[in-house]
Amino acid sequence: MTSGFNDDRIKSSLDKAEDYTTRREAKHKAEMNLVKKAFLSLNNVKKVLDAPCGIGRATFLLAEMGYDATGIDAGEGAIIKAKELAAKDNIQCILKEDNLKKTSFEDDTFDAVLCFRFFHHLLTAEARQHLVDELTRISNQYVLVSYLSPVSVTSWKRSLRVMLGGRKSSQETTPLSEIETYFDQAGYELVRDFAQTPVLHTLHLAVFKSKAG
Repeated sequence: MTSGFNDDRIKSSLDKAEDYTTRREAKHKAEMNLVKKAFLSLNNVKKVLDAPCGIGRATFLLAEMGYDATGIDAGEGAIIKAKELAAKDNIQCILKEDNLKKTSFEDDTFDAVLCFRFFHHLLTAEARQHLVDELTRISNQYVLVSYLSPVSVTSWKRSLRVMLGGRKSSQETTPLSEIETYFDQAGYELVRDFAQTPVLHTLHLAVFKSKAG
């Protein structure tokens, strides 16, 4: 088993998945705008994967943007809730239970793979490289991965809190340069890095493309 994957984050129960439906609207809108902006920068993309999809926020956005969208999550509760929400709003997408440690997809299945708000829960470099290897295996062109930058007002505040004796955040920050090394080993290169709000907020979405073209 791959170490460093924080399985406590898996929304296995429906109750746990329900908690994610109460996300603040302003925060949700800002995050989805970040995803939309990044995908609008891509070329020749039709078939996309959102992994892990949680309750389907980004999957639904991608479907509404006209992509052939699939969402996967290791949590049974998350997928049940996502299917319920998709049916309610008549959103056409595929949603299924699957695990990013090793997905059920063949190589090069998707034109683009999105991994949003997950990378910062990985606890070791081994886990991060393992994830990147899996994401690039099932993509034939692009991988988009969000991360928390240590160079931001939010990150500096969290570091100061720890220095003053406060609790450490459960979310790991990662320099973009480190992430680039993982993708370089997988044969991908950085195309563009999008920030939710440069310097102020810590959330970024980096776009990587296969060096093979």
